[in-house]
Amino acid sequence: MLYPILKILFRLTFKVFFRKTFKHHASRVPAHGPLLICANHPGAFLDPIVIASLVNRKVFFLAKGSVFKGGFAKWFLPKLNVIPVYRAQDDPTQMHKNQETFIRCFEHLGKGGTILIFPEGISITERKLRPLKTGAARIAIGAEEKYGSKLNVHIQCVGLNYEDPHTFRRDVFVGFAEPIRVNDFIEENKTQGFEAAEKLTEEIRIRLEEQMIVTSDPETDLLVKNIERLYKYDLMKQQHIDAKDKTGEFELTKRIVKTVNYFREKDPGRVINISGEIKQYFSRIDELGLSDRMVKSDEKRKSIFSKAFADLLLIITGFPFYLYGILHNYLPFIGASWLSKNLIKQVEWRGAIGAAAGMVFFIIWYTTLGFFSWYYFHKWEITSHPGWMFLLYFISWPATGLFAWLYYRTIYYISKRWLMVSLFFRRTAIISELVLQRKKLIGEFEKAIEERGPISEL
Repeated sequence: MLYPILKILFRLTFKVFFRKTFKHHASRVPAHGPLLICANHPGAFLDPIVIASLVNRKVFFLAKGSVFKGGFAKWFLPKLNVIPVYRAQDDPTQMHKNQETFIRCFEHLGKGGTILIFPEGISITERKLRPLKTGAARIAIGAEEKYGSKLNVHIQCVGLNYEDPHTFRRDVFVGFAEPIRVNDFIEENKTQGFEAAEKLTEEIRIRLEEQMIVTSDPETDLLVKNIERLYKYDLMKQQHIDAKDKTGEFELTKRIVKTVNYFREKDPGRVINISGEIKQYFSRIDELGLSDRMVKSDEKRKSIFSKAFADLLLIITGFPFYLYGILHNYLPFIGASWLSKNLIKQVEWRGAIGAAAGMVFFIIWYTTLGFFSWYYFHKWEITSHPGWMFLLYFISWPATGLFAWLYYRTIYYISKRWLMVSLFFRRTAIISELVLQRKKLIGEFEKAIEERGPISEL
């Protein structure tokens, strides 16, 4: 009973927590039959909740046995369909219990169930796939062997691509690969035991990376992100990719990674120079409190005064709604934010804890506020239809709460624009220099694309 309730609550929570959730080929997930879901693991506790909320099946989860310490965890986690798996790095004396875990997984798949596993065995927020453990492949093959190859187990590989899993109102792109039919794989390789598990694990790796943005190291990742920040939307226009086409944007980023890797191998010195120049450019922008979008607008010679009146009108007319939204939503929001930032030391857990805490805090806050509001609407007889008035009042809380956040962000960007106006008058030479520096960087990218060939063909 607890699982379906939490699934609904988290679906609603993610509609607020994420700005957009994009599902690529979600229809590939088999609707019936035994299924093992394998995914990358950049967001700790957030990852299983995101996947379970998107998949229209009841999901069981494999989690490290160390989280089962304590009486409450042993009682509560099984109610959420969590199955313990034991790792040598946590406690080598518990490894013998994995035999029981494997048997439970075989039996669950034998009943046509779904199990989610993260074969990397560790959660780190980075755009790469760490070496995979063979456990997922061994479970899939072992289940087929136990039931005489009659189960028809499939492995569904899912790639999680967060814009930032630890920050409120960012995007997430979830890619679903073509599922692997385990029996077909076993028959094709004509192998059993550990060799088959290794080959199947390699196939899982390949299909996961197809659905992920994968960079080789932090320096490459930073360079790719900076190129995206500076040049991706120009490339999208060149490739006729609509701003709302997140699949096209995802594929474009993969091609940018390919291009960077190509030049790192062919001309590493050039890559180091461009990387240094683009870092310097963004460092200067950050020091001035500007954004690349502001410099780009100036480069196009758009009037920096054109939106001043509209900005002022928005600030004045939106402030009452902003204040209303703050009054009704600030305490649970700031409580969840403070908890995730100050009490959670491991960065990979912050997004998950923030989302979960926010859900709990808002439920408690809205329930309490709703109780008193309902009582006073009826007691004071404000209207002849207190029920309808209360309902409208209740609906206004989350609506104006989201507006308050958007208003805050809008004011932030308006302040940047006004800062640009101030700098335009006081430090015109610096702005002109940034514009020229940006043009130079764009020119370098254009030249690289010309040498490498059309990016659409990569």
